[in-house]
Amino acid sequence: MTDSQDQADQNQRVHSPFAGCAILIVMALVALVLVSSAGWALKSQAKALASFTEEEPTPAPLIEVMDHQTDFNSLISRLDHFEHEMENKRPTEIRLSPTDLNLAIAHFEVLQGFRGQLSVDAISEKEITGKIHLPLNSTEKLPDFVCSILGIEQRPNNLNGHYQSDILLTDGQLIATLTKITPPQGELPSEFLDGISRLMVSGEVEETSPLQEQLKTITAIQLADGLLVFSYDPESSPPSVKEESNAHAVKAKQFVALGAVIFILTMILAFIIISRWRKNRRLANQAA
Repeated sequence: MTDSQDQADQNQRVHSPFAGCAILIVMALVALVLVSSAGWALKSQAKALASFTEEEPTPAPLIEVMDHQTDFNSLISRLDHFEHEMENKRPTEIRLSPTDLNLAIAHFEVLQGFRGQLSVDAISEKEITGKIHLPLNSTEKLPDFVCSILGIEQRPNNLNGHYQSDILLTDGQLIATLTKITPPQGELPSEFLDGISRLMVSGEVEETSPLQEQLKTITAIQLADGLLVFSYDPESSPPSVKEESNAHAVKAKQFVALGAVIFILTMILAFIIISRWRKNRRLANQAA
């Protein structure tokens, strides 16, 4: 009799409702902390963007090919000559002015993603400069109650201004690295600039396209005399410089991991609530 009573008391202690309540409270607190952190991050980001962006977009000027027909014909002729010399394994180069680069953006489909976003004003021996327009994360589509709770202004965020850029050709990829962006107001945080600084100029080029084959064959690139110069020498090897880090990939993984943790904890919390609701309902039915 005593053994049976002890076993019953032990089972009662194991299934004590206070254990479930403690777990529920802990999970609720963890979920609250995570949701609060996400809200704080969203509010901080919105406030930071508003300090250097504008509500009205100011697209980078797009040159009209018809207004520069002579320059455009010269560009096409020089590109054809450059390609012909490369195919015949003869040393050659092509020198591109800011007008040439703007015409290329306006005409070539492979560069259409930069139309309205980038234009070239000048080329020095150190950098390329011009105008930039980037539409950034907008808060105007956030739900009203979210903006009200967090105190966020619903507005578009357009990064307008001027840029300075380095240019790099490596492993058949043409990469522009934005070293500075000067908006009409405020100042870009260095962390933000690092996040958007890398532009794959050749990113839209198909691997099997003739242009991609040329980029893999070009042996040198430089800024000289106000021009962007591509060179080919059959006796030299194409450049191969590994300068990219995994910082952006790590940040992306961290955001994905945070989202996964929030989702898992939310599911566990929902499971506990539903389980306790079903148990209480079952006990109520038995008592009835």
